[in-house]
Amino acid sequence: MSLLSVDNLHVTYQRAIVALSGVSLSVPEGHITAILGANGAGKSTTLRAISGFIGLDNARITKGSVRFDGKEVAGLAPYRITALGVVLVPERDKVFPNLTVLENLDVVTSRASPAKRAELQATVLDHFPRLKQLLNREAGLLSGGERQMLALASAIVCAPRLLLIDELSLGLAPVIVEEIAGRLREIRDDLNLTVLLVEQSAAVAFRLADNAYVLEHGEVALSGSSVELQGNSAVQGAYLGTGAEGRRSYRDARRLREGGAA
Repeated sequence: MSLLSVDNLHVTYQRAIVALSGVSLSVPEGHITAILGANGAGKSTTLRAISGFIGLDNARITKGSVRFDGKEVAGLAPYRITALGVVLVPERDKVFPNLTVLENLDVVTSRASPAKRAELQATVLDHFPRLKQLLNREAGLLSGGERQMLALASAIVCAPRLLLIDELSLGLAPVIVEEIAGRLREIRDDLNLTVLLVEQSAAVAFRLADNAYVLEHGEVALSGSSVELQGNSAVQGAYLGTGAEGRRSYRDARRLREGGAA
């Protein structure tokens, strides 16, 4: 059963620049779903449209539907969408740099009862033991990987049903990404979270997600299970740029998969 359904979503910036042209996707409950694509493909715009933060970017949804647990949320204010259980971990401004790790966890608003909130906080600190050792350190003094861990921990304390993560691995060393990805899957299993993440690294996305969508120029070019996409030679060519012909576009990969000429 899909917890989130996006149907034919169109988004325009500054009333002129088309960012999304008919994006449709489905996020099954309890699954991790990835959105892949190059810079400018519309990945972050999709997350911000779902979470309601798109208005802060002088953008608006001009067509389409975003349904969370059967309820239409397209165009709702961010606080109303968050109250339903949709929580965004943004690409930028992930933490409050002048607050300590513990203060960052304490300051967020949670849908949970005080007892449940305390339980969630204990859970994330168990899964991110590095944060437990740094509770009194200001977040601005943390490493990039530690800030990403804190951003995820703060979001989970909010008691989300759907966790949106923008650029999980951006700027982080591979060993840190591996650690965070493993912890995220453990938390998903423990809390039965549903996750939709934006990711540029195909390797990270395929290792972490159950299924994925590839965006190109504001449209879905490919979709399928991670195993299916990872094993597709056309997708491999699109990501890795192998062979004498160089890197293919995702549209070329889709045409090859469907048996057409690229």
